[in-house]
Amino acid sequence: MATLLQITPTFSCYTASEHEAKHIFKEIFLDNCYSTPNLPPSPFIIDAGANIGLFTLHTKQAYPTATILAFEPAPLTYDVLRQNLALHGLSEDAGIETHKFGLGTEEGTAKFTYYPSAPGNSTLFPDQKEGLIELVMQKFPEHGAKAMEKWLSNGTEVSIPIQRLSYFLREREQRGLKVERIDLLKMDVEGAEFDVLGGLDEEHWALVRNVVLEISDVRNEGALARMRRLLEGRGFVVESGATHPDFSEEIFVVKARRV
Repeated sequence: MATLLQITPTFSCYTASEHEAKHIFKEIFLDNCYSTPNLPPSPFIIDAGANIGLFTLHTKQAYPTATILAFEPAPLTYDVLRQNLALHGLSEDAGIETHKFGLGTEEGTAKFTYYPSAPGNSTLFPDQKEGLIELVMQKFPEHGAKAMEKWLSNGTEVSIPIQRLSYFLREREQRGLKVERIDLLKMDVEGAEFDVLGGLDEEHWALVRNVVLEISDVRNEGALARMRRLLEGRGFVVESGATHPDFSEEIFVVKARRV
């Protein structure tokens, strides 16, 4: 159940997890982990993995006339996302579309593991979370491991709809809302990064100007190197950095801009 949390004197939000909301707020509002320079005054932005909406809210503060397509597949988290948009006076009239879908390479349904104590970690790939628990237990055997096990030990499976990103872009065009450029594609999709990109048709790949995403190499799968090759092959200049000093070789933020 979501409760209203006052994070700062001037910012509050609904959340099902106080510790997680504070962590995400710090990442987005204070650390600017998804910041992208040189966006136009009225950018067109895809928020894949919108969670409770903090990135969308932050973006609307910086770019009030932005158009944002926000995707969040977890039903309970999607409801909180909608609550937060309403709390801050935002709606589709403010240039925000929300979709209760996961994004993938093909249309269909999929089993999605939802963690009620840490909804932002909910994923199509729960084996990655098992790897994260193992990593935290190694690095922080006394404190962090217990917290991680508590937050990620009670996952439940739900069935979610999957659709290709190009479907939604084409649907906008059918409504007369021509998509001329995608100024930013932001992804925080807990292992589904390649699936999201696999749902872009060539015509829409050409519109993407910037990509920013979080990616995990917790189990040494080479995901960061694969993502770099994919984006560089599409004509982007790619930079990456660790999200936290304690995970300098495992979890990264990737930023790519088209040259």
